[in-house]
Amino acid sequence: MDYQQILAALQHSPLPERMGNFERTRSPQEPLPVDEGEYLVVEYRHLHQDALFQVFVRGEEAQFIALIDGEVRPLTTVSVEEAGHLLRRDLLMTLEDLEDEL
Repeated sequence: MDYQQILAALQHSPLPERMGNFERTRSPQEPLPVDEGEYLVVEYRHLHQDALFQVFVRGEEAQFIALIDGEVRPLTTVSVEEAGHLLRRDLLMTLEDLEDEL
């Protein structure tokens, strides 16, 4: 999946700049290439702890991960289309669950 396809799949996923103690540092409108055919499309950084919530897209799949104190914790892998739905519906709950782990 290339930049235009990612943008089309996630264009209706408006992501707030801040949610609770997290601030957005990457959105689908500015995907960051990290590897051949892989993009970081969403990232939220905790304001006070060493914690990130990230969504990577590779091919037709999106992987949700948490990075806490340098430890990668896979959360789920879904289709890119489903990722858009999850981000719209469950982002706040996901970030609150992540903060509860801190």
